Amino acid sequence: MNILSRLPLHPFLFAAYSVLFVYAENLSEVLLVDMGAPLGRALIVAGAATAVAMVILRGPQRGALVATAGVVAFAFFGHLASELAKLSLDERGQLAFWAAVVVAAAIVAILARAKLDSITLGLNTISLVLVIMTLAAIVPYEAGRAARVAAAPPPTDTPIAEATRLPNRDIYYLVFDRYGSDWSLEHRYGIDNDLPEWLAGEGFQVIPGARANYRATDFSLASTLNMRLLDELTERVGPVSDDRTPARQLITDHEVGTFLRANGYRYFHLGSWFGPTRSNPRADEVLTEGVDTEFSSVLHDTSIRPALDRLLDDGTDDGTDGEAPDGEAPEPTFRERHRDIPLFQFRQLQRLPAVPGRKFVFAHILLPHPPYVFDRDGRTVTEEQEKAGEEADLVAAQLAYTNDHIRATVAALLSGPPESDPIIVIQADEGPFLCGNTDCVDLDPETLGIRLGVLGAYYLPDMPADSLSPTHSSVNTFRFIFREYFGADLPPLPDRSFTWPDNDHLYDFQDITDLLPLPGSATGSGP
Repeated sequence: MNILSRLPLHPFLFAAYSVLFVYAENLSEVLLVDMGAPLGRALIVAGAATAVAMVILRGPQRGALVATAGVVAFAFFGHLASELAKLSLDERGQLAFWAAVVVAAAIVAILARAKLDSITLGLNTISLVLVIMTLAAIVPYEAGRAARVAAAPPPTDTPIAEATRLPNRDIYYLVFDRYGSDWSLEHRYGIDNDLPEWLAGEGFQVIPGARANYRATDFSLASTLNMRLLDELTERVGPVSDDRTPARQLITDHEVGTFLRANGYRYFHLGSWFGPTRSNPRADEVLTEGVDTEFSSVLHDTSIRPALDRLLDDGTDDGTDGEAPDGEAPEPTFRERHRDIPLFQFRQLQRLPAVPGRKFVFAHILLPHPPYVFDRDGRTVTEEQEKAGEEADLVAAQLAYTNDHIRATVAALLSGPPESDPIIVIQADEGPFLCGNTDCVDLDPETLGIRLGVLGAYYLPDMPADSLSPTHSSVNTFRFIFREYFGADLPPLPDRSFTWPDNDHLYDFQDITDLLPLPGSATGSGP
C-alpha cells in the first residue's frame, strides 16, 4: 500500500509549510539563519501535538488528523483573518470557527475509520505539494545568494586608513529611521519641526538640505558605514537582482567599526528589530531588548497567539496586567516590540556615558518609522486608533515624542565637562515613505526630494561652525570625522543621491542628485 496513505506526515509538513511560506514570501528580506529556530520549534510543536492526539484517539492517523487541524489553526490564523472577516466574523468569531475546525477534525477522525487511509493520503499529498512549491522558490534563490556571498571579498580587520592621532572623545552614531529633513516633513505632512533649531542651539551643525545617498535603509547604512558609494555592488551583483544580502552584509562588516576598533575604541551596538541592525558579531557588546528576529516576530503575529492573548486579557481583571495564567507575560507583538525596543535604546544611551574608555555607539532607532505606537505624551496608540487616525497627525505625535527623547539623550551625552564632550551624529537613513512598498517608480522630483531628504545634525567639538558642506551627505560623515579628528587620509566623495527602477533592479543605481529640490545650508554654531 502507498506509504503516503499509511504514514501520517502531514502535521509536520503543514508545520514546515507555515514557516517556509513566510520565508518564501520575504526572500529578499531574510536569511536562512533566521529560519532555523522557528522551523525547529514548529516541527517540535507538531510532533508534540501529534503524540498527544495519538494517545487520546488511540491511533496515529486519527491523532495526526486532529494535530494537522490544530497546526493549521495555530499557524494560519492571521493569514486567513481578513478572508474570514469578509464573512462578518470578528476575532472572537474566528477563534470559535477554528475551534470548530479542530472539533470537526476530531469527529471525522473518530468516525472515518475505513476512510482514514484516503484522508491521510490526501493530506500528505496536499502538504507535500505545498512544501515542494515553497522549496522550488527558496532553493534556487538561496543557491544564487550563496554564490554571490562566495564571490564577495572576505571581511578584513585592516582599517581603511591609518590614524595619525587619537581624539579623547566618544563617538555616538544615532540613526532615526525615516526622520525627514525640515523640507521633507513640511512638504509631506505639513509639520513644522522644532528639533533642528533646538539642536543648533545646543551646538550642533544642522544641514537643512541634508540628503541620503540611497533611498532605502540597507543601502543607505551600507554606504554611510563603509564611507563609499556602492558602485562595486552593481559590478559584482549586476543591476538585475532583488537580493539585498550584499548590501546588508556591508552593514555587518563595516569600515567604521573596523577603523575605530583598530584604534582602541570599544564598539557598542544597540540592536533594533530590523534584521541587518538587530545585532553585529563584530561589536564588542550588543545591547538588545528581546532576542527574536523580525522573521520570528512576523510568524508570531500571523499565528493565533496574539488573538488568544487578547482574549485572555479581556477575560481577566485580576491585576496581572495581561499576564498569562502561569504568571509569564505574553510574548510581545510586533507593535509592542516596535514600542519597547526604542525605549530600551534610549535608556542605554542615558547610561553609556558612564562606561569608561573610548566608545563607539551605534544605535538604529526605528522612530518615527511606523507603525505609529506613541502619542505626543508617550501613551500607547493601538492598531485600531492608528487605522482610524490621519497619517499626518500620527506622524506628528510620534515625531514629537521622539524629539523629547532626542533632547533628553543629547542632554545626557553632553552632561560632562566640555573637554570630554563626545562626537555626536544624529542622522536619518531615509526620509518619509511615499509608496505602498519600495517599488517607487516614475517619481517626480518633489517626491524624490521628500524620500531622500533626511535629518542631519552633527556635534563636532573644536570644529568651526561651517566645517560641513551645505550639500553634505551621509557617505561623507565618517570620512570627515576620521579625517579631522584622527588625521586619516580620507578625502571627501561627491555628495550624490541614487534611486533604482524597482525591486527587481536594486543595483541599477540612477543618479538623481540634480533633480532633488533640497536647498539649504549648514546652520548652528560650533560647540
